[in-house]
Amino acid sequence: MRLILINLMIFALTASLLAETCGDKKKLFEDKLDAWKEIETKMKSTDITKAQYDELLPKYNLLWEESENLRKDYLKCKDESENLHKAAYNQGIQLKKDKNLKEALEKFKEAIAIKDDFDEAYYQAADVCADLGNFTEMEKYLEGMKNTEDKGKIYYKVGNDIIHSNPDRAIEYYLKMSKYYKPENAFYLIGGVYVTKKNDPGKAVEYYRKALKLDPKDHKIYNALGGSLVEQSNLVKGKEEKDRLTDEAISVFLKGIQLGPKGYRKFYELCVRLSQLYNVQGRAISALEYADKAITYSKDAKYSLGHLERAIALVKMKKYDEAKRSLMIAQEDFLTKQSVDFWLGEIERLNN
Repeated sequence: MRLILINLMIFALTASLLAETCGDKKKLFEDKLDAWKEIETKMKSTDITKAQYDELLPKYNLLWEESENLRKDYLKCKDESENLHKAAYNQGIQLKKDKNLKEALEKFKEAIAIKDDFDEAYYQAADVCADLGNFTEMEKYLEGMKNTEDKGKIYYKVGNDIIHSNPDRAIEYYLKMSKYYKPENAFYLIGGVYVTKKNDPGKAVEYYRKALKLDPKDHKIYNALGGSLVEQSNLVKGKEEKDRLTDEAISVFLKGIQLGPKGYRKFYELCVRLSQLYNVQGRAISALEYADKAITYSKDAKYSLGHLERAIALVKMKKYDEAKRSLMIAQEDFLTKQSVDFWLGEIERLNN
């Protein structure tokens, strides 16, 4: 702390000295310019003789040259004085690039001390504090920022950094992010924390719905919301509530699919999840339709989950030979092999 104060005092003193020096340079320039103007006035007089004019001319030229040099000297001084904060900021940026974070922070502090409304320096200071894990000091610099979007970006970064080590605190930062920057994305991220870190699909559903309300054309939110509704249905015991959640999940997946495949790499995932739910409900024709779409949009003719759901639908339609062909493809993937073995056994049982 003592070192910081010393550095700030040095910068303040330097700025003060420069200001005084620049003031002196300005006065020298103005005095020289006044002297030149005085000669100019005499030379423009109607009473002046040619001999007097010729005598004044060298002085006139010399004073003009000297005043120009003094003007340039003053403007240079003025520019340096006004840009001290930028010099400290640029040094901080370079130190940050070199991973000298503590030293970089000191430079950003110096820049702020010189110019207390320097938003970029506040942002960088907050960003460095986030990298150092000093979240209390980070908040102090965020308070000084006028650019609220940049403030939200810092909260976004910190939430991502601590999501695994401290999911509860990550949620807090995503909530703060939602006030300043992409709230739909913040709510989506919060939903993900509740699903993956806190095993609370009900709470995830709450935030995915908030996200969807803000951005009803985002495939990934439909995918996440539908998946969380399915997980929620798996946790409830009552058939009526389980069926209600399943129906809602189907509706959500359908709405996501209705957006079309453009711009969403995992469109096939929406299709296969819908196929799974249709199979659960015994709606084999619909399940087959979306299993085929999942295989098509996955761009993998051997997409195991698609072929598994396709086979299940075909079994329910009593098309056993065709079902076996899809099961043989799905069997190549260890993720689906156990389920494939079960359905091969079912086909054998149903054929006897």
